[in-house]
Amino acid sequence: MNEVSSAVVHFYRAIVMHADVWRERLDATTNWAVVTTIGVISFAFARPQAPHFILLLLISACGLFLIMESRRYQTYDLWRRRIRSINKYIIAPRIAPDTAPSDSETQRELASLAEDLGRAVPHLRFIDAVGYRLRRNYGYIYLFAVGSWAIKLYLHPAEATTAAELVSRAEIAMIPGTFVLGFVSLCSVLILFLALRAPSEQMLSWRRLPSPLIRLRKGTIFPQTVAEEEEERDAMRPGALTPAPILPTEDGDEEDTESDGVEDTTGDDIEKPRTGDED
Repeated sequence: MNEVSSAVVHFYRAIVMHADVWRERLDATTNWAVVTTIGVISFAFARPQAPHFILLLLISACGLFLIMESRRYQTYDLWRRRIRSINKYIIAPRIAPDTAPSDSETQRELASLAEDLGRAVPHLRFIDAVGYRLRRNYGYIYLFAVGSWAIKLYLHPAEATTAAELVSRAEIAMIPGTFVLGFVSLCSVLILFLALRAPSEQMLSWRRLPSPLIRLRKGTIFPQTVAEEEEERDAMRPGALTPAPILPTEDGDEEDTESDGVEDTTGDDIEKPRTGDED
């Protein structure tokens, strides 16, 4: 694909606009959750007689917002993948032709992109979308709501003096406080697991970075370290291009030789131009 047609230009503008619209819809859902959280927490702390379980109902409402936003994020991810394909195989090769993928790979991936235009099913799984939105937005909202619920139990109607009193205040009708605390703790662990196992949208060298859970298994949480390990592994694979060795020249200087993997079988010696320093 030597020249970019006007159809590709207009298509690129269209998918960027689609992604921007869906991104705004994500922000709208997050705004709903934030406003609802602030309003309910303000009501719960304004009156000591206000029941504590309205904060648990708040968490349930935020869960509904999370489901809605995760569905929207799946659609947003569909458009984002198409943008990245055009960036990698059309835009980037024209900015840096030396780093462009091979023609066969470009044709194969663009053909896959053309086939994907007839696909309305998201590539990203719903459970992964939920985990990613938890890690980006709703995890912080959940921590704020649960923390407010714990403070509500401690302060109202008066400061708790013992742990048993705190547990007894967590009761909801006929449900004992130990069950309520255990359920909230279990939900917290589940939310943490979903957030850590979700894939990352960050990329280095056109590679999607592993999830934080996988990075923790490798002993590091920093994306740059994981990316360096992957690049080093790719460099060590059979047939990979490796840096040319530095060999000494006749005058004692070091020369950087080129290793392009092609053996010279002509047998002809090509004399290098002489410089004035060799005399």
